[in-house]
Amino acid sequence: MPLEVIEITAKHRQLLVRLSELVPGLDPDAPDSLQRVFGLGLIALTLQVTNKARQREQTELVDELGALARSMVEAENWEQS
Repeated sequence: MPLEVIEITAKHRQLLVRLSELVPGLDPDAPDSLQRVFGLGLIALTLQVTNKARQREQTELVDELGALARSMVEAENWEQS
């Protein structure tokens, strides 16, 4: 299934609607907002994996994931939001 056709469960939709009430510019029906939420989720997952890699002393993986996450944040200007 292509990523453009992801179905959102009722519970995820409810969470998105509630978040849209609290986060300026978040529209649960707009593809760009959903892409931003997806990107933030990827960064959160990356942080979890990076912490585990750091504990296992996998320095190369930590460096690579950190660089990828930083480039995502910079590309989206999230640090200014």
